[in-house]
Amino acid sequence: AVHRHNNSDSRVYPRPRPFCVTMFAQKMCAASARAASARAVSARAVSSHRPRTTSVRTIWGAAASDKDDLTVPMVVTAPEPLFTGTTPTQVTTLSNGLKVASSDLTLPCATVGVYIEAGSCCDSVSGTAHMLQHMAFKSSSAYSHLRMVRAGEHLGAVASATAGRENMVYQVDTLKSSVPEVVEMLADGIFEPKLLPWEVEEQKEIIKMELEDAKKNPQQMLQDLSHTAAFGTSSPLGKPLMCPPKNLGSVTPEMLKAFIDENYCPSNMVLAAAGYDHDELVALAEASFGKYEAGSLAPAPAATYAGGEVRLSSDDEMTHFALSFKAAGWKGKELVPLCVLNTMMGGGASFSAGGPGKGMYTRLYQNILNRYGFVQAASVFTAFYNDVGIFGVYGTTSADCMGQLVATICEEMKKMAVSISAEELARAKNQLKTSLLMNLESRPVLFEDIGRQVLTYGARTPPEELVLQIEAVTATDLINVSKAMLKTPPSIAVYGDTTSVPRYDQIASQFG
Repeated sequence: AVHRHNNSDSRVYPRPRPFCVTMFAQKMCAASARAASARAVSARAVSSHRPRTTSVRTIWGAAASDKDDLTVPMVVTAPEPLFTGTTPTQVTTLSNGLKVASSDLTLPCATVGVYIEAGSCCDSVSGTAHMLQHMAFKSSSAYSHLRMVRAGEHLGAVASATAGRENMVYQVDTLKSSVPEVVEMLADGIFEPKLLPWEVEEQKEIIKMELEDAKKNPQQMLQDLSHTAAFGTSSPLGKPLMCPPKNLGSVTPEMLKAFIDENYCPSNMVLAAAGYDHDELVALAEASFGKYEAGSLAPAPAATYAGGEVRLSSDDEMTHFALSFKAAGWKGKELVPLCVLNTMMGGGASFSAGGPGKGMYTRLYQNILNRYGFVQAASVFTAFYNDVGIFGVYGTTSADCMGQLVATICEEMKKMAVSISAEELARAKNQLKTSLLMNLESRPVLFEDIGRQVLTYGARTPPEELVLQIEAVTATDLINVSKAMLKTPPSIAVYGDTTSVPRYDQIASQFG
């Protein structure tokens, strides 16, 4: 027999002899049998010299071991933790009026900072508070900017500052062991900043870029314009939160220093901490903040809601519209029902953190976003201040559909004062309670809650009490809050094709 390797090969080779698998397998099996027999004989010989034991089958089918148990119980003595969870918030007022508030946590890090009752509402030139936000943690009497940055990096600290309409916040996240030095840096940076001219000019360039970026966020822009429409350009709360480009040249180091001298007093400040022992924080406050005098403050400027409109034209392909009304402030008794109403209507984005489907049962989603395909966005926004607030709805669509969207938003806001089902009320209250409790598990959020509540009320309401207040809200409460809001003059803000939105009097007549 012959075979060829391939068709082009003309050579002839003898076919290989087949390998005899059967013979090889027989030899291997015989060898294995002899080895097994030898092991069995050896095992019987050894076992004949051992005492006979009774074999007990275990659950897995294997015989129980007859070896000695080598398990040695360990006795570990560990100190009991001083506390578990979050400690109740304690508040102490120093002799100069500074309030010190904190809750400790069983975590290695802490968030510590200062809340100041002063913001853009105190600006003599719009943009002063915004500039002070950017000048935070710069050169001070005891620290150069370089040393401030190096010290923060050495401590592993993350510093930030925020300017609001009624408050300023200086905040630092750091290790608990670094809190003493952080408190010292806060006190020196807040009360004794150098406000060097070249550092101010450097921050002006950064603010210019920030203003350009803000133009890309129409929703945030309309919320700011809603304040101007609601309170007027000359009102404390109607002033722009960010520094207008035309005012950058007017904001000088001398103006910043005057703002600090007039508004930064220990008596209108709260040193707050989440994750630090209260007694230790009070001692640090005495050492770093106690040397500053209480000072005297001018009466807080009154904020009067008026209603009105602001329209800005642009070539944006979408038109953005916001309709808002006067609402309760932080100190209003309608605050909690208003928060429930906000959740029921669709507060925040329709889809947000919390898993698939979150927000799909809000009124704005069911009755606007899910029904009208031309609507690009629809959400509720709120803003609360000491004595007043605003409650509004924001929507986005193309100019040719804006008339229909405005009519739909007006209709949904009117329905708030008509009827509220037991199912949607229960859903809104449960979502609000969940949001409250879950957010308070975050250390920075806990810090914000402590600082803001103590600055506003002088004390902090425990979350358990807030949950009870939410649970006590009824449908009648929401209807009454809605009726009171809709009786106030509306505030309208438009960005885009301003001619596509009906006149102010046409919209206002829907609620007359």
